Amino acid sequence: MPPRIALSQLPYLSDVAKSQERAIQQMRQAASHGADVMVFPEWFLGVNPADVLPSRLSARLSQAARELNLTVITGSLRVLDRDTGHKQQRGLVISRDGSIAGDQCKMRFLPREQPWFEPGLAISPIASDFGTIVILLGLDGSDPLRWQEALALEPHLVLMAHSFDSPTERSQIQELAMARSREIDGTVILAPLMGRFLGVNYLPGALISERGRILSASDREGLMVAGDAEAPLIQLGATDVAAYSPPGSQPAQAPPDPMAVLGSEAERRVFMDWNALLATDTLAAGQMLLAKTGENPRLAALAPARARQADVLERLLAQGARGAFAYPGLDHLQPWSDEMRELGSVLERHRRPLLVHTGPGRAPLRFDRPINWDEFLQEFPSVPLLLVHMGGRPPLLDEALLLAERHRHVYLETSGVPLSLIQTAVQELGRDRLVFGSGGIPDQFPIEWQKIGQLEPRIGSESFQAMVNKNARNLFFERNVQARPTSNPGLSVIGRPG
Repeated sequence: MPPRIALSQLPYLSDVAKSQERAIQQMRQAASHGADVMVFPEWFLGVNPADVLPSRLSARLSQAARELNLTVITGSLRVLDRDTGHKQQRGLVISRDGSIAGDQCKMRFLPREQPWFEPGLAISPIASDFGTIVILLGLDGSDPLRWQEALALEPHLVLMAHSFDSPTERSQIQELAMARSREIDGTVILAPLMGRFLGVNYLPGALISERGRILSASDREGLMVAGDAEAPLIQLGATDVAAYSPPGSQPAQAPPDPMAVLGSEAERRVFMDWNALLATDTLAAGQMLLAKTGENPRLAALAPARARQADVLERLLAQGARGAFAYPGLDHLQPWSDEMRELGSVLERHRRPLLVHTGPGRAPLRFDRPINWDEFLQEFPSVPLLLVHMGGRPPLLDEALLLAERHRHVYLETSGVPLSLIQTAVQELGRDRLVFGSGGIPDQFPIEWQKIGQLEPRIGSESFQAMVNKNARNLFFERNVQARPTSNPGLSVIGRPG
């Protein structure tokens, strides 16, 4: 069973004594949350006096580990090599009995560090109660050669104490950590230094990933505990992305790299592009979306479902699309038309969901009324239908609620919808019928996420997690999708066609 991990994410503090007291306090907090492992980033004790291990500082950590029954994994400490007297940066694993189970010397340095430290010679395995641990300090964390050394050791848990000073680098390192957790079929902990250190402002972005899945991710200060559903300030929760529409109105414009769309909140992502429905070659546009997801189990693509092109939808679903998206109003068609019923038959055979636009958009409004889908839903009760924007605004919002009350395989997506109406929908339909969405443009994600976060205290943690994670997970990532009110992941980045 994987250990319960707590991860420190606090701004750098130069005062060594205060830093140590803060670290001990966080260890106590971690123990109170039932953690088995406490992890610290680089320089968590400030630029500490260099000394031979075990040192006065490590002894205090050992004492606390023994008292609290915690395994402690640290980022870099300044130490003196016992044989040469050279200064080094080392990370430690302290066992629950307080003994030092092993340490790892940093091997790659920034130019300003090189004159001051002696590099290590190799990556070392450290035995623990939770299997083999590997520590990668600083630049060692992104060095492909160091990673190959680490892989050869078959680690169960890897600490990447790698820091970043730009959002782009943060996204890259977070994705690297998740990919590596899949490679080792185990746990990778990304513990970045944050705050101002040696003239550089380092960003938060801690992450705990197991087998490619995010257990916890946060850009907030404090202590983060993997899977702590009772502490929303400690665990932000996983947010799933259900679609992406690139800026501009050019049909079939290639979407950007999925990895760059959202930050670490997105545990899984489902991609679509409304513009693909306007493409000359719908098959090529759908295959472009599929190519973006590759074989990454965290990513999925939906197929553009265009009227009179049921054969294209059939091929894209066979090639791995997890469902489809449609906007029949673009062709001035109603959902009950023969052309849309033909697409419904294909989705019914594959037991895959259909995401549709509702509310004001590019099409004439008479084609965007939620109630228009009533006959389609009666004919295809095994095709889950997800209404983007819940109709957009009254009276179409009322139609969306009525449709969802009438058909239990209707789901409502939340982007662009006032918070009070989302809360009403949860109260009337239950927690298994709503799916978080962010609206289609990356800049909108933090706005929508902040909005939906205000709902958690009102509806409770379980209902909130269903809306932002479980429901969409069941809709798009289960093999045999059933048209039933289960849980679904959040759709985050649902593109706006108008």
